Amino acid sequence: MNRGYRIVLTVDRTLMAAYTLLLDGMGAASQTTFTPGAIMTGILARPVAYDGAGRAAVAPLGLRRIEAALLRAGYGAEEVAIVPPEALERAIGPETKVIGVSSGDPLGLGMNSTTMTGIFGGRPHTSSQFQKLMGKLRRITAGAGSAAQLIVGGPGAWQLVGDEAACRRLGIDHVIAGYCEENVGEIFRRMAAGEEMPLVLEGRGPAAAEVPPVVGATVMGMVEASRGCGWGCQFCTLSREPMGHLPVETILADVETNLRAGVRNISLGSEDIFRYGAGPGERVAPGRLIDLLRRVRGLDGVRTLAIDHANVASVAQFSDAELAEVQRLVSGGAAGALVWMNLGVETASGRLLAANGGAVKMKPFAPEEWGEVCLTQVRRLCRHGFLPMASLVIGLPGETAEDTEKTLRWVESLSDERVSVVPVFHTAVTAKGGRIAAGEVTRRQWEVFDRALGLTFRWMPGLYWQHHGAAGVAMWRRVLMQVFGRFYAPCWKFLVRRRRRKAR
Repeated sequence: MNRGYRIVLTVDRTLMAAYTLLLDGMGAASQTTFTPGAIMTGILARPVAYDGAGRAAVAPLGLRRIEAALLRAGYGAEEVAIVPPEALERAIGPETKVIGVSSGDPLGLGMNSTTMTGIFGGRPHTSSQFQKLMGKLRRITAGAGSAAQLIVGGPGAWQLVGDEAACRRLGIDHVIAGYCEENVGEIFRRMAAGEEMPLVLEGRGPAAAEVPPVVGATVMGMVEASRGCGWGCQFCTLSREPMGHLPVETILADVETNLRAGVRNISLGSEDIFRYGAGPGERVAPGRLIDLLRRVRGLDGVRTLAIDHANVASVAQFSDAELAEVQRLVSGGAAGALVWMNLGVETASGRLLAANGGAVKMKPFAPEEWGEVCLTQVRRLCRHGFLPMASLVIGLPGETAEDTEKTLRWVESLSDERVSVVPVFHTAVTAKGGRIAAGEVTRRQWEVFDRALGLTFRWMPGLYWQHHGAAGVAMWRRVLMQVFGRFYAPCWKFLVRRRRRKAR
């Protein structure tokens, strides 16, 4: 009889899938139910491998951190298991006391999902898969005779904090907010003992130097370089979480754990990779970032390396030679290789960004300089072999017609550059807050979408083809992804232009 692991950690399919690259995870997380489930599970988000006892071969970085923290807190390796949704029946039994679920977008309130549903309709796969998982957990625990407590955390937990009705409807006993490696062991022990605890629990994260190295391979080879941000932007969940940088030794240990498991395509995660290593009073520390990249590249077995987020003001403080060296190290020096990254522009209106808490983000530049500074840095990155994916937030509180026009002109001025521009609707980062609806978007705001997507679809198919080739993706799958992308591009354009015509 299956007695079950004492602690089971899991997550929905959109976060635990056999993604080869960070680009793959981003693409899958952008889908709504407009995309048939067969395409999601068969092409975009294929299931991960697991062993006979249900343990996942690879798992999201956040769950790997919790796993490592529980082991550090005294749990035995035989008591804790990270399990994909497909193998939960193998892992949950009468002895299971706590089920921990990580979440990315449980109620579909994120900016990306709001944007996708505003264009395509339907429901975000991120939330529909999460809610499907909750139903499955209720059925399995009931059938297994388990009285396990169900706790939800992760980057999407903010959507559940304060929404008791949603928690009850989904069968969630507790929500843990924020980083929690420091006290997750204590919380799980109290839950397992049946202690009465409030719905919302506050997590405590360790100092960056104390973050436990992972003990298993991660989805997309994701390795944390730094956590938090602290710049104060009101539309970001990490705006008040100071940035802390993980020691080089921890980062290298996490990369080596992935390499030993056969995961050779590595992604370095940070809210601003160009701030890596910057100490108190420093905005950037180029030498420390370059040293980190050299040491990662020096590990035997690394095939590809990706970076995810960067801030414009940080990029501006790197010299041309330093930018070129970062590009060379990330790309591996291959001729013609492009390095993509999300670049936080948000709006071309510095006044609007400052009004939404972004004044510190723009320093040392004045708000009136912001649009031109962003333009200059995008062009610098393009010259040095990067393909920036500039993010824009449409409908920030207080956005005027003049702000929209500034951003539209900014996008149009990039028509001759190798750049992707990614607009999203503004979403309040509290579960009680409102969000912009597609019907509230003006014609000129839809025009920003149209022009931005025109740039993005010009370059993204080639970027995927190049990176999938470098990562060793099978030819049949590379071709399928190209077919999928080339089908969706005209769908995007048609839907955006139709909404633009109908807008006020």
